[in-house]
Amino acid sequence: MDELWIVIVIILILLIMLIIGFIKLFFQTRLLKKIKQHLLNVPRFDNGLIDCYVKVSGQIKSDNLYFSPISKTPCAFHLTKVLALWKTKAKKPGTGMEEQKKVIFNQLSDLTQLEVISNQSQEIILMDMAQFADQPASLLHERNSESSICPTICQHAAQAKYKQYRVLESWYSQADRVIVYGKLTKSHDGLLHIKPTELEAFPSLICLQQQHKAHLKKLDQKPSSNNIKSIFYVLCIMLCIVGFTVLL
Repeated sequence: MDELWIVIVIILILLIMLIIGFIKLFFQTRLLKKIKQHLLNVPRFDNGLIDCYVKVSGQIKSDNLYFSPISKTPCAFHLTKVLALWKTKAKKPGTGMEEQKKVIFNQLSDLTQLEVISNQSQEIILMDMAQFADQPASLLHERNSESSICPTICQHAAQAKYKQYRVLESWYSQADRVIVYGKLTKSHDGLLHIKPTELEAFPSLICLQQQHKAHLKKLDQKPSSNNIKSIFYVLCIMLCIVGFTVLL
């Protein structure tokens, strides 16, 4: 009888896990549908759409002239990171080694504000790349490389345990044609700005015009496979336990 109660408790716990999994999947699917709708139906830039979610198509204009610190690429804005990589034993026994990483160098251009000249109206919209560059969906020019030698610029951070160094360089150049999704605002002096919305259902991003369509397809995600797998595993375990109980 005690064994039966244990089985019932286990089934109830699994049932709760299953319900939680379905709830998570439901909300994730609903969020992804909202994101897709907002990306497809977002209005084009208009200076009357203040405090609205808009899409700005235009060309970067900037007097900034920088050179990325590692590859020396000329640009109007750059974001450069160096990650140190090494391996440690996994916490779970028998699962091998886990890769660890640490940012040992992170540099933004001194001036991060760029102007975007709208294709539709030739108006100037100001954009702070420090706000957009780290948005998960943003896409800049990129160059990634990996080496066992630490770049000179962050040599002081090198350690014997670090086995590889990954260099991540992102930048925008003068006259790049871009598309920006974000919230249109107007400052007290009448200047137009586009800023991240900070709302998950209204994704904020910047990408090159020639990569726009391909980039949107990547954002049209499916519900997380991890959630679906978890639900499948819980169902299998429940069926096994129920089958075992019937045999008893």
